[in-house]
Amino acid sequence: MARMVRGIVILLWLCGLAVPRLAAAETYAPQLAALQSQLAADPTNQTLLFKLGDLCFDEGAQDNHEAVKLAEKYFSKLLELDPKNARALALLGSTFTMKGRDALWPPTRMKLVREGIKKMDAAAALAPADPGVRFTRAFNNFHMPKFMDRESIVEADFEWLWAQLPSKPGALDAEMKQNIAFCQGTLLKRKGQNSDALAVWQQGIAFDPFSPIAQKIQEQMKKTKGHEKNK
Repeated sequence: MARMVRGIVILLWLCGLAVPRLAAAETYAPQLAALQSQLAADPTNQTLLFKLGDLCFDEGAQDNHEAVKLAEKYFSKLLELDPKNARALALLGSTFTMKGRDALWPPTRMKLVREGIKKMDAAAALAPADPGVRFTRAFNNFHMPKFMDRESIVEADFEWLWAQLPSKPGALDAEMKQNIAFCQGTLLKRKGQNSDALAVWQQGIAFDPFSPIAQKIQEQMKKTKGHEKNK
């Protein structure tokens, strides 16, 4: 029974696997075609390979299985040319967890997810001071079930990321900053540090008060304040 429950948890988690960004699906095909055309004329252009991988990665987050395959292809090619490209390695690791989401056989799913985790950890070891790398790993791992033993990694990544924001204001865009605030606040709330969580969330909203993530943060703040009043 415990094994069956664990299998259900894995399946639910994989189906709702969190990934850092979302692409606008209606613009994906023309952007893909344009970048592929440029790459055909310059097949070892690392900037183009990263852009293609990044575009396909975001589209893969929309349950486009073919885009996931393309993301793997372009990031893998880039890493052949530049094995120390930590951001590409982190995103390739996250791509592997999406491959796990798309796989039919549960053992294959877990194998791919664990391979993805290994790649993200390797990327963080390569570039521990790169906010993009740490964010990719932290946000991907945020919803993983406890038996994956990622809680301490996620907490350390988000604590570090939150501390970096004042000193590196241009390192991450507003959407990523708000995602960091949302997750960091959630982690603090889980520890019972509600006042600290509310302070983090308030700062997160200020990055872009009218964004969908700001609304999500506001909902959590209302729930937390309501809980505090009912104590």
